[in-house]
Amino acid sequence: MKISKWSLFLVTSICAFSGCNKGSSGKKTTTSLPPSTSEPAPYENVYPDYDKHYSGYNFQNQIGNNLQFELHKYLIEKHQTYVTYGNYWFYANTATDLVPGTQLNELFYTGKQTSRVTHTGQDREHVWACAKSNGLWWRHSQVWEYNINDRNDKYWGGGSDLFHVRPATGTGINQKRLDAAFYVFKDSEIGETTQLSDGGPYRCYVDASANRFQVDPAFRGDIARIVMYMWLHYSLIGDVNVYYSPDYKPVYNINEAVELSTTHNPNVCGNLLLTDILAYNTVEECYAALKEWNRIDPPSAVEVNRNSYVESIQGNRNPFIDYPQLVDRCLV
Repeated sequence: MKISKWSLFLVTSICAFSGCNKGSSGKKTTTSLPPSTSEPAPYENVYPDYDKHYSGYNFQNQIGNNLQFELHKYLIEKHQTYVTYGNYWFYANTATDLVPGTQLNELFYTGKQTSRVTHTGQDREHVWACAKSNGLWWRHSQVWEYNINDRNDKYWGGGSDLFHVRPATGTGINQKRLDAAFYVFKDSEIGETTQLSDGGPYRCYVDASANRFQVDPAFRGDIARIVMYMWLHYSLIGDVNVYYSPDYKPVYNINEAVELSTTHNPNVCGNLLLTDILAYNTVEECYAALKEWNRIDPPSAVEVNRNSYVESIQGNRNPFIDYPQLVDRCLV
């Protein structure tokens, strides 16, 4: 993907502000950032190459709920191909998490680089934990007949979305996180945590008793943009309970949506709560965390590259990677 001069300037400028440096891998090479004492500078509200990817949708002049509706509409309408969970490694081994200029994949949360053609000891990590999806990531027998013992066939829709599932070290990271919600520990809380490492440049911390999980600042922006994508793609947006049938027509009752579905129906939307996936008590605290994480950690080369590659498979992009300012504009 050709990156515009503006994109390069934006990434460089924000990295300089946040204390990050861009390594040859494309991911940030950073020492851990101290807790922020003030709100990071916002992204500028500009949209390079907008018509190339988003013609027919109006993100530039919307904010709040109106922008959320418009993004939801784009994601539902443009996401035409839903890959299977079992086929995930094919895409991961091909390009989704490839470090630019190498034959290595970048593992999520830690930045460890491994061979792209083997995934021994790695898991397919659901960033929005399955246990926090209120059943949305799981196929139900009345919708799709499957072998319950075959993990490759258990997940559907958001549970196999390539923007969502990322490769991560299994035993040392993913299986220690389990379904813990994302959080940044206070100094007084860090003593209650366990540090996790797989030999990559970044560390994670988990407090299993409180079900909270912290990643390095170098991956917090990635998490914010994935959480925003999943929330607006697969949530019920607004107060009306709208679901989507297999032919993308809206229906207003989940039972009707199930009855209409004679084949895989990945577009059923449901009840996704930010306070489930982020370990904060209020929606306002979740908004503040997502905005800060998105600002201190701008899109990396790995994110930019995978955005175009996943579009070539699924048909849709993650708009928050192209225009990270949309996070602030949605959460007002």
